[in-house]
Amino acid sequence: MHDDVRGKIAAEIRAEMARKRMTQRDLADKLGIAQPAVQLRLSGQRPFRAEELVVIAAALGVEPGQ
Repeated sequence: MHDDVRGKIAAEIRAEMARKRMTQRDLADKLGIAQPAVQLRLSGQRPFRAEELVVIAAALGVEPGQ
C-alpha cells in the first residue's frame, strides 16, 4: 500500500514538472540533493520526505496536497 501511495505522489509530481517544464536537475537544485536522488524518488523507489514535498509544492506553484 505504501508503494502505491508513493507511486501516486511521484506521478503527480512528474506530471506537474512536465507542465512547468522543470527538469530533475532543476528540482534537485531546489531540494539541495543530487539528481540521482530525485530520480529515485520520482520513480517511486524512495519516498519523498515531508519537508521535500513542501519545497516541491512551492517550486511548482501548488499547494501541498493539491
